[in-house]
Parts: sequence; C-alpha cells; structure tokens
Amino acid sequence: MPRQSNRTEDDARSQWEADAASLSYEESLQALDLLLAKLQDDSIPLAQLLGDHQRAGIYLKRCEELLNQVEQSVAQLNPDTLEGESPNNTLS
Repeated sequence: MPRQSNRTEDDARSQWEADAASLSYEESLQALDLLLAKLQDDSIPLAQLLGDHQRAGIYLKRCEELLNQVEQSVAQLNPDTLEGESPNNTLS
C-alpha cells in the first residue's frame, strides 16, 4: 500500500486541528477516549494506527489547552471574594 504524501498528511493534520479547536473540553476528552479504545484494537492496520495516534495527540493537546485556560482563570481569582482580580487592583 503506497504511503500518503507529506502534503496529504499535513492537510489531514490541519483539518484535525481545526476540528479539535471547536470542541469543548468534554467533547475533546470523549473523542480522545474513543480513539484510545480504538487504538487498543489489534486488528487496526498500521497506517490507520499512526493516523489515529496523531489525532489522539491533537485531542490531548486541546484538553491541555482548555485546562490551562481554566487554571489561569482560577489563579486570577481573589481568594477572599472568588471574583476575578484585574491587573490594576494591586496593593501599593
């Protein structure tokens, strides 16, 4: 079976990244879980296995990005009021 060209692989990866960018954390996690279950299937052809592995990495990256955004938001909360602190509200 001929190997896909790098251009085709790059196009597929770009499309997967664009698709993942529109997903919520829960949707990304669900897609990742489905792919991980699929990757455990011994009957998957190697070429498909590689593509699915790359896609799983994209979904994992999306989950990490979303978690980092939430972590940053939580880090900016005032522990006394649980309201966001603006950068201008610093003690002098």
